Amino acid sequence: MELERQSNILVISHQAVLRCILAYFTNKNTEELPYLKVPLHTVIKLTPKAYSCEVEMFKFDIKAVNTYREKNQPVSLKISSSLASLFSNKE
Repeated sequence: MELERQSNILVISHQAVLRCILAYFTNKNTEELPYLKVPLHTVIKLTPKAYSCEVEMFKFDIKAVNTYREKNQPVSLKISSSLASLFSNKE
């Protein structure tokens, strides 16, 4: 990859893209990639080491929901009755 160990870079991105970058630089496999923790409002510093990178996280104190899901954790969707009525089969 062209970004490797050439200079400092700053990436501001969606969590899914950051998971891909983090997995690449920390030698994670594709099965681990979707479950890497990438918290919101956090600066992630990667320092190159032999065959991987050291990861440091600097969290900003900004209130936000936690969007992280553990592997095999069920997802529940709560839909309001007014929204559900839009998708019901009424004839």
